Amino acid sequence: MPFRSPPFNWYDRLYLSFFYWRRLRLFDLPENRVGWQSRRNQEIRFEKLAGIADLKGSRILDLGCGLGCLYGYLKSRGFEGEYTGIDLLPSMAREARTRFPEARFEARDILKYPPREQWDYVLISGLFNHRVHDNWAWMDQLVKAVLRLSRRGTAFNVLSSEAGWWDKELFYANPSELERRAREWSQGKYRMVRGYLPEDLTVYLYPPVPPAGAAAKY
Repeated sequence: MPFRSPPFNWYDRLYLSFFYWRRLRLFDLPENRVGWQSRRNQEIRFEKLAGIADLKGSRILDLGCGLGCLYGYLKSRGFEGEYTGIDLLPSMAREARTRFPEARFEARDILKYPPREQWDYVLISGLFNHRVHDNWAWMDQLVKAVLRLSRRGTAFNVLSSEAGWWDKELFYANPSELERRAREWSQGKYRMVRGYLPEDLTVYLYPPVPPAGAAAKY
């Protein structure tokens, strides 16, 4: 059987490590250090992710948490639930703990080491924007893993191939293909949000409705 390289391989991990190592040393503002052009641009995305539901009192997992900017955004808007930030890179988790010592941050590859707990909602901002060996396969693996961790829903954003410009280091999702996959992942319980930024899409995935008469699982 021929060897197949994983969709997110050692080179992708090395590239991301260098990308963020460099930005952590070149920039002062948190939003620039994690790759966004401005805080406004970053927070518009946060607003759409948080729009998946009323998050009051919820347990939130911020996957690909970076420096904890989403936590800061939620707290500034009165969030009083339970927050966990997980990032692939230890350097990010360390910096996030320094910025927000009251919050929980950890470094973990959830595909290799799945958490043994669940959250109400999983929010993912910018994680799928990096070009890797096979973006669609990587997204498929991560989304399916995340859906097992979220009880009420998952929200993530991507760059759209309809943006009108192209950066060879970034991944741009075809909206039609993304919608097809969202329908499959959620068994039809999804929503796509457009129009807030020309280059961005946000996807909400909700748990499928159980068949009538099915016993609830707790």
